[in-house]
Amino acid sequence: MTTRHVTLQNQSSANISFADISNVAQALQIQIDRDFGPAWGVHAQITALQQGAAIPPKVWPIKIVDKPVGGLGIHLDKGHKPFAQVKPTPDWSVTASHELLEMLADPFGQRFASAPDIDPTSDGHLVHYLVEVGDPCEIFEYTIGGVAVSDFVLPDYYNAKNAASGEVDFLAQLSGPLDVPQGCYISWIDTQDSRWHQKMTNGDFVRAKARISSSPKINPRDERDAAFGDEEEGRRHDLPAIRSKYRPSAAEMPVRGRERFAVPSAI
Repeated sequence: MTTRHVTLQNQSSANISFADISNVAQALQIQIDRDFGPAWGVHAQITALQQGAAIPPKVWPIKIVDKPVGGLGIHLDKGHKPFAQVKPTPDWSVTASHELLEMLADPFGQRFASAPDIDPTSDGHLVHYLVEVGDPCEIFEYTIGGVAVSDFVLPDYYNAKNAASGEVDFLAQLSGPLDVPQGCYISWIDTQDSRWHQKMTNGDFVRAKARISSSPKINPRDERDAAFGDEEEGRRHDLPAIRSKYRPSAAEMPVRGRERFAVPSAI
């Protein structure tokens, strides 16, 4: 198994101590080693960097920034290396976890899973879902050593034929494969009309106006973002605002979601 190397660094004007950066990095390491890696078959080494320190070559950086370049989320640099940007909000550790997991599952924005179309106006034919492991359950979180981290879907989330197999996200908050509660979203390509489709955070189903590109040089994830416009892309990646609006209280969460990690793992 290839080990990816990822750095976490504060590049913003926010007063986030290196001790806090290190604590979050340690929690993310536990999440990868214990929770995410075994489910998705990936491994990574997370390293906290001092503010101002040079980012080593060949690592995938997660940067806490005031003003993102190209929008929040995961992007590819000129060398086709992935990097992620998050805002220094009070719950930035959840966003960092969300972006880290999606970066590890699909670093280059080109991983798809085929499953029936969930649009209620569709006949249920097969479409191609972009694999973004945090988006369908992004309003849910749990703690590791007192650090809040993101829920994520499991591989069976995309397996509509195995609906009775059990949990489809780590915290068991989703009802079954391809469930997308309010506050969460999912994107897919329909080859019948050659367009991107999306179930948005407010529950609406939308279709992009432009057809998908046939060029192999176009990154599918970037094309998806462009297809729905900068305004929608900005809302979709504003995880703190989404969680503030849609996240259920502890009392509203199913018992398993509340109690699965009632005793935080030590860091």
